[in-house]
Amino acid sequence: MKFRFHNFAELREILDSEQISPPDYALKREAFITGSSVEAAAAELDRRIAVTREALSKGLRTPQLSRSGLTRGAAAAFAGAERALVRDGLFRRAVAYALAINEVNACGGRIVSFPTAGSSGIVPGTIWAWWDTRRLQPHEGPEIREPASPALPLAPPGESPAPPGESPAPPGESPAPPLDQTLREAFLVASLAGIVIAQGATLAGSEGGCQAECGAAGAMAASALSWLEGLSLDQCFSAAALSLKNSLGLACDPVAGLVEVPCVKRNAFVAVNALIAVDLTLAGVESVIPFDEVVWAMKQIGNALPVIIKENSSGGLAATPTGLSYKERVT
Repeated sequence: MKFRFHNFAELREILDSEQISPPDYALKREAFITGSSVEAAAAELDRRIAVTREALSKGLRTPQLSRSGLTRGAAAAFAGAERALVRDGLFRRAVAYALAINEVNACGGRIVSFPTAGSSGIVPGTIWAWWDTRRLQPHEGPEIREPASPALPLAPPGESPAPPGESPAPPGESPAPPLDQTLREAFLVASLAGIVIAQGATLAGSEGGCQAECGAAGAMAASALSWLEGLSLDQCFSAAALSLKNSLGLACDPVAGLVEVPCVKRNAFVAVNALIAVDLTLAGVESVIPFDEVVWAMKQIGNALPVIIKENSSGGLAATPTGLSYKERVT
């Protein structure tokens, strides 16, 4: 079986010729690259997925406060907010989970760089948000407050809202491997999208700006969520294209050289971007520009971006008076 491909078209050709599902192919490819068995690769995948859940739980259970003062427990604050404009359960979980995981990263906790540390909340945050909203029984997952509104339902079907004024319950325990096959497949499909981006462009902010980190993660998340919704692989990658297109040209300008501002909150914004891409795809809306061409455009744009907004903290937000003041504090 051929395990090298440079774009989605080549990946699709391999899958068609081998008559193998995308998740099974991704797992076999990982086993081949690591020189392990498929069973061992699956076990390692489950271990890493469990790490993302642990980070999520930690970020919601304990407000994450970094030594720099740039990370201030946004995930816990959002999860327990009594007021909100958007009250949909999936939306609120995606935001809270993406924030939680990336805040744990900002504070030196253990995460999975998927595809990078600075974008580590987007893919697992959205997948776990889907899982907790659509698959688990009420109260099995971390509780995210859904503020009351007379015009909108308090919670998704089958769930009960938290009583007014009650703090969010402590997150549930991380699932024990082996994990559910559906959950594993979502991460595997996301990885295929990430591989295509890495092959055709880059996943490094120092080379392509934040479109290469959070932008790539948003595309990966969109493909994974589309797969969870039962869409075809072509539709998954169309959703990925929709998401990635809306992150093209994104600057990487971390304040004080730390992966905190704007990185942490950007994880939440791009997670929502992925949700929109999937909803558009479910409505039958396709990306006019194919995924491979979007990746090509990403590469061209990354090459054209000024070096001051490629992770070296000499431009953009890092060069503002407030950004420079934080740099003085931490150096």
